[in-house]
Amino acid sequence: MRKILKIFVCFIGIMISASTVSASKLEILSESEDYEKIVELADEIVSITNGGPVEDPFEEGIRVSDIDFDNALKEYIDTPLLTSELLSVSEVESALEQSDYIWIIPIRAYGHLYEACAVRANGEDGQPIDQWHISGARGYELDDTPTYIEQLNISLAANPDIVWDNYKFRLVGGVDPIRFPVWITFTETQMEYLIPGREDAAACLTDSSEIAEDRLDGEEEFHAYSYAAVVAAVADSSYIETEDAQGGTNIVLNVADQPVKHQNKMLVITLGIGILAIGVIAILAIKRKQRK
Repeated sequence: MRKILKIFVCFIGIMISASTVSASKLEILSESEDYEKIVELADEIVSITNGGPVEDPFEEGIRVSDIDFDNALKEYIDTPLLTSELLSVSEVESALEQSDYIWIIPIRAYGHLYEACAVRANGEDGQPIDQWHISGARGYELDDTPTYIEQLNISLAANPDIVWDNYKFRLVGGVDPIRFPVWITFTETQMEYLIPGREDAAACLTDSSEIAEDRLDGEEEFHAYSYAAVVAAVADSSYIETEDAQGGTNIVLNVADQPVKHQNKMLVITLGIGILAIGVIAILAIKRKQRK
């Protein structure tokens, strides 16, 4: 019996430690095998950015030295995480692995943020191939606009329950019905939060049960929503009408008072796996004792 108890304690310890260990907090270009291919696009980035977002005739345009390749960020695109009700870490990671992705490359010049977008070409079968090009670039009018990573840090500071060391963060765009980039956060064993990437995504959802945004100090700080609650809101088509800054109205996703069955699904799965493992261990221990 003592042996079984020791095995059980070890098993619980492994589960707890696994939930706090996470490699690759962010997926940045400097840690990717795509790095050299994207860096080779430096001249193309300069040409496209200077021919588009940089419109001030008194500015000389951006230079290669203004491009921050090391902090370019991977963004998964058109991944149906919410509409497919993917709630387990394995389901989400599998969906991301099968999704196409792009690189968002930040550029700082003249006090402004610009972003170039690197995408893969499609092969004859319509699937992405390992050939990259710059599809376009955009600029932000406001001075000192934060990058996606800087914005995430601002939002995390306003959500102290989310401890950086405990989570992985993935930027996902085109997550229907939220068409703008959002961060999804998870541990090794459980999906946890969905955080808007920027204001456009933040304007797509709210929590009417607590008016989450009112608890934050600044306009740039975004609420961290329960990932399971967002999935539940999408499944239930839970929308409400809200006022926008211009005095108009928007129809947004209401992440509030969602069914317990959605929010606790991952807990049930985790407990089920734990109980199954304990049962197997107990059976093996009993058989071993009988052989003696």
